[in-house]
Amino acid sequence: MKVLSRLLFLAILPTSVTQAQRQSSPQDAYVNNPAGVLQRAREVMGFEHAANRVLHFRAIMAAEQNYQSDRTYPPFFSSMVSQEVWFDPASAVLRVQSETIFPGGGPSPVSTTLDDGKNAEAARGDSHVPIARRLATGRALNAWAVIADWSAATGVRALGQEVYRDYPRLVLARQTSTGEQRLYLDPKSGFPVKLDFVEPHYLWGQRHIEYVWSTWTMSGGVFLPGSAFRLADGDVELSQTIGSMELIAADSTPPLAAPAAPTRPPAELPAFLQPVPPEVTQVSAGLYLLSNPGYNEGLALIHDEVYVFDATQGEERARQDAEQIARLFPGQHKINVVVTDLAWPHIAGVRFWVSRGATIIAHPAAREFLQKVVDRKWTLAPDSLQLRRNRSPVAGRLNFVPIGQATDLAGGRIRLAPIDGIGSEVALMVYLPVEKFLWASDYIQTLDEPTLYAAEVLRAAQRAGFTPQRVAAEHLPLTDWKAVQAAQTKTSKPSGTP
Repeated sequence: MKVLSRLLFLAILPTSVTQAQRQSSPQDAYVNNPAGVLQRAREVMGFEHAANRVLHFRAIMAAEQNYQSDRTYPPFFSSMVSQEVWFDPASAVLRVQSETIFPGGGPSPVSTTLDDGKNAEAARGDSHVPIARRLATGRALNAWAVIADWSAATGVRALGQEVYRDYPRLVLARQTSTGEQRLYLDPKSGFPVKLDFVEPHYLWGQRHIEYVWSTWTMSGGVFLPGSAFRLADGDVELSQTIGSMELIAADSTPPLAAPAAPTRPPAELPAFLQPVPPEVTQVSAGLYLLSNPGYNEGLALIHDEVYVFDATQGEERARQDAEQIARLFPGQHKINVVVTDLAWPHIAGVRFWVSRGATIIAHPAAREFLQKVVDRKWTLAPDSLQLRRNRSPVAGRLNFVPIGQATDLAGGRIRLAPIDGIGSEVALMVYLPVEKFLWASDYIQTLDEPTLYAAEVLRAAQRAGFTPQRVAAEHLPLTDWKAVQAAQTKTSKPSGTP
């Protein structure tokens, strides 16, 4: 079937495409002419054939949740996104309407993004929320949008050739607001193959990002990739499959106005990662919660040692936590960081604490991944751990204490135990028996209805002999334990009930 499809593809290529293929070679003059390379890409993709019409298609996108799956290694679960897409070649405006299905939830309400390559926004009714350029990850899945952006850019330069996916490709480069990008095109056909760049990352420092277009299809005289992918450090994060495509009149589409330029630059991080200075809540003598809109964390001073319950968001949040420790517990104290869960945002502050010589306490299965996080080289914007290692390669080693079963520390003043339900493997909870306080990691998130997570925490606490009176978690404020128990007896709402 694949051979037949290729023969049909070749048979229906326009004369201009086949002539261009016969006449092209890596030695042709256009190779060192970026404008000519991009013009040829527009020709073979059918920009002129689209004329004043708009590309319209439906697609399914799988967004791998590598950063919050139940393991730090594949397979990861995906949120599945049903998309309806419009792209206007004349204005370069891309409109995407999406519905998302997440494990146990969805389809979500329809969300809409508008993106012209300069500005992007999420639109719902009269609300228009700007999106930072780096967070507008969906645009580069659309090869037409990428070619339009590069064609309109200044300063595009040729870098020569590089073998990619078994064939030599022409490589162009340009500087953008988020750094340098490289565009790979096939010299024999003129089609774009991938977009390539390095971007900063809150956990890994930086990642090599590739957008790859393949399985090209033809409809109505224009060519579109049937598949598009976003890869980070070689691993697929987004996979889009495009269904049938059509060209429609510009006056028959939903609004395709270019987004307005925001009055101030939008945040480069999603809200849950923004290190807003935390508010401090005292639970009891020597026990505090630190809370911002993204995450709660805990601090406890026990026998002159400080225990930090999770290190979320990144170095800036960890630095703020360190400042609170110095204020709340003056003097020098050994620091112990209890890592209860391995979702990437939950451990993004670990490197800071390792640079400070802290002991990291976690489930034995967490060691390999935490070691990988600690060993990562931050080259784009070195953090405190990387700067220390630049001065001394042996600095900042991981001091790891594994906890695989119910364990007492600090003479029994702090007790740790695995939660160990089917949804909470490799996760720990922390109990302070004197304070009658339980830190439930990420595993109590709502009291509105019964949940698998909370049921597993209740069973684990009973199994370990914990008798808390109050509880808190990364997304749960200080709460009466009886409220958690009562929530599990509520009747679940039928699907769709408001």
